[in-house]
Amino acid sequence: MRALLPAASALLLVQQPLVHASIPTSYIDIHQITSFTKTSNIERGFLFRITASESSFSKVKPPKAPKWATKSALTGGAGKEPDHLKHMNQMNAKGSHPTHRLMLSPSVDEFLCNEAKGSADYNNPAGNAASRVFDQDTLLSGYELNYILVPRGHCTFEAKARSAQRLGAAGVIVRNTLDSRYRLIDDDAASSTYNVNGPDRNNTKWPVDQRDYECGTHKAANHVGWRAEIDTASLDFSPAPYVGSTNNDLLTGPAVDGSLCAKEPNLENFLTHCPSERCLLTGRNASDDGSKLEACCAWDLYVRMNADGYDGDAVPQEEEEGIVIPALFVTMDSGDELYDVVVDAEAQQGGDSIRFVTIVPYGRWYPSGHYTSIVIWALALFTLWIAAYESAKEYRSSWKKISKAVSDGVLVFQTSAATNGSATGGRRERVQTEDTVDLAEENVDFELANEVEMANRNVSVSDNQPSDVIPSPDGDSFTISDDADVDDFVGNPSSSDNNGASNHDNSPISPGASSFAPVQSEDEPQAPDAAYNPPQQQPQRGHVQSGSTAEQNLELNACHAVLFVASASFFLFILFFFNLGKVIRVLYGLGGSVAMNQIIFHPLYDKIISSKFVPEGVSAKLKTNAFGNLPGCRGEYYTWIDIASAASGYAMGIAWIVVGLTRVQPLTSVYYWLIQDVMGVCVCILVLGLIHINTIMVASTLLFLVFFYDIFYVLISPLIFGKSVMIDVATGGNGIDPSFCEKYPSDKACRGALAPLPMLMAIPWFNDFRGGFSMLGLGDIILPGLLISFAARYDSAIALVRKCTQASSTHSGEHNAADAEIDSVGQVNDESGDGSSSKQYHYHLGRVQKALFRGYFGPLMIAYGVGLMIAYFVVWSTKSGQPALLYLVPTCLGTMLFLGWRRRELSDLWSGPKVMKKANRMVALARRIPEPRAATVTGTASLPANSAMV
Repeated sequence: MRALLPAASALLLVQQPLVHASIPTSYIDIHQITSFTKTSNIERGFLFRITASESSFSKVKPPKAPKWATKSALTGGAGKEPDHLKHMNQMNAKGSHPTHRLMLSPSVDEFLCNEAKGSADYNNPAGNAASRVFDQDTLLSGYELNYILVPRGHCTFEAKARSAQRLGAAGVIVRNTLDSRYRLIDDDAASSTYNVNGPDRNNTKWPVDQRDYECGTHKAANHVGWRAEIDTASLDFSPAPYVGSTNNDLLTGPAVDGSLCAKEPNLENFLTHCPSERCLLTGRNASDDGSKLEACCAWDLYVRMNADGYDGDAVPQEEEEGIVIPALFVTMDSGDELYDVVVDAEAQQGGDSIRFVTIVPYGRWYPSGHYTSIVIWALALFTLWIAAYESAKEYRSSWKKISKAVSDGVLVFQTSAATNGSATGGRRERVQTEDTVDLAEENVDFELANEVEMANRNVSVSDNQPSDVIPSPDGDSFTISDDADVDDFVGNPSSSDNNGASNHDNSPISPGASSFAPVQSEDEPQAPDAAYNPPQQQPQRGHVQSGSTAEQNLELNACHAVLFVASASFFLFILFFFNLGKVIRVLYGLGGSVAMNQIIFHPLYDKIISSKFVPEGVSAKLKTNAFGNLPGCRGEYYTWIDIASAASGYAMGIAWIVVGLTRVQPLTSVYYWLIQDVMGVCVCILVLGLIHINTIMVASTLLFLVFFYDIFYVLISPLIFGKSVMIDVATGGNGIDPSFCEKYPSDKACRGALAPLPMLMAIPWFNDFRGGFSMLGLGDIILPGLLISFAARYDSAIALVRKCTQASSTHSGEHNAADAEIDSVGQVNDESGDGSSSKQYHYHLGRVQKALFRGYFGPLMIAYGVGLMIAYFVVWSTKSGQPALLYLVPTCLGTMLFLGWRRRELSDLWSGPKVMKKANRMVALARRIPEPRAATVTGTASLPANSAMV
């Protein structure tokens, strides 16, 4: 149960862009339009291109540019792209990237904050305050279909965008400024008697250290940090708190441009340690008399403008109209350049001369879809197929062991005639050796269905159906159909007991039944094909290795399902309210190391050691107990293979933990996401091998509960908590400002801060400047996988029981109509006149058809793939995370219920298939069969003393 809890916090399907506040998302081509006379032609000249970041509150983005526009300006004339002009002509014809005039904000509302302060209402053009902006004859503002360039500060980004929208603008560009970092604490308490030669220190809110500037006292990215001492008499602070028109130029640029910040000391290092070439006053005195203020290098990064909630005006936020114009943000450097161009163009207008600036904004190109989603989809299917297939491994291996033992004469069939002491009738005699298994107490009976029961279940054997040819002990061969539906004893309503055998325990064996039991014969025994070792007590290992978990399975019941959902909810809330991401990452890394050890390294090393390339002596040495002779370790059993596999798993896992705890966004490391996906695959295989569901009732209860659990925490929780609990936990939401971590990546709080929850499979987006990733929670594999692994075990259980039943019937010489039909099918296939290639084609085609459409495992795998594909399509179309179980539960559980109803097996599947109980008894029987002894150097098997070779 505890193995499922981490996966419960990752029941999510997401295509998530990584948060990079400093990465621009749009381009702006700048043009200047000039006409010197009314009759002269208009000249349009391309000036330059700048980059900008988009807002999160605007519903409209600039139109996306073609891919080639990432290297050259979209409207900057012929570029390096051969089809540049052709693309421009097509673009102009379609009007997909329109041109807009760029204008400064109204002089009476420079910051577009009058509405936010309640002193204007641009929804009412005839109002007193609005009359200074709108023409009272036309009621037009003059900004219609144009872009407005507005400085940052004095109100929120959304308030500026809303005012620009009400003025009729086509968009707004907010430029960053130095003076926007200063403001008064109390506007009403602003002093009118302060010293004009100094700032209003008591009522000024100064820029914030690390957020707005860096003095070199912290470990910033690229060694950014600069400190200078500025004489306050050189600056202007009237009116308070800061006069940007005067001071900005004095605190910008190198010393040759008159910058006070770059004068001293270390002039040659200024551009290296202050890439913005701008300084902000910190408010701290740099001299004892207060005549100098400390100034430090200003951060000039892109800002993703977010919604502000309440913007200060009288209209409630829920009643505000949405922003439907593009809102872009530019840095101080780009903003000052853009501002200077617009001011210069407006200054040169007059008389017949016309000059103004136009812009063409467009979004940076990015792929419409990502093939990583297909890779995640295929990886999930592969993982689920391997995990479900491996969960039924013991049923398949048991049949191999039983058939080998029967073929070698170690395990024989006892019919009713044999029980009564009659002749064996041509069957292979019991091998009279000390290694022959005495299974007289093992009374496992199997009844074959009669023809009427088979007809009721619509069982048919096609001519091209594949079959397994099992050698008989007599040297001949007999054919057993591979169709799981042939044996109608599964869930036979005429059976009076659940175990399928107890009703024969105290009665003679009927002619239609047989059992595994030893047979005593006075004839000379035949030599077996290989000798067998008697069962030996193996030393107890200190841990469970891969393939040894079958005897330690946990079977879930309905109470477990309810407890699981309750525990998962509690676990999810703990992760939501408390920042435990690093603890979870360490624990998951250690658990993933164990999973890689058991699923990958131990089987791999064991296979290598057992290969012919490793000398036999070395192989035997590596399989011995490594600590058997050490004091205090005699009770433990660890081979050198165990040590090597554990060391490999933990080495990779610990390295993964180190990367996850030292990088701001570990998913940018190929090693990190690759090992995380490998660990995810191993964890799914291990969990589905340890935890089983054996009834549809339990599966339905569990999937029904997690279906609503996933919907609530993804889609409904935002209405209660303001954001999706599942998405916030899965994507690593921990309250850390991404822009802070980009400036200070080595800060302790930023190490691993932006990494998503590790209990998921994630692959980064390639060829996408946004740097996002596609991810799928492990819970979306494990929880449907419990149902699908049940289907795989059910199909394998049917195959095991059918083969054992048919083998016992064949060895006893008792064929019913179904057996005769099966044998005839095998003869038809063998004696057909088709060529070998045609026979092989039909054989493999039949195998594929059976795997996909017979039984339950194949159809459920198809249903899972379809459900996951639908979920990915919804994620792509809605651009938001989706609860994957919303689509997986109906497809998988619905398919299982429909097939069970259609095949009249639903009641048996609901309460627990009887065939699985019979198969489990056969598995227990197979475990008691001893392993064969190794052959001698001459190739002769080692036989017991009382056995003979013939």
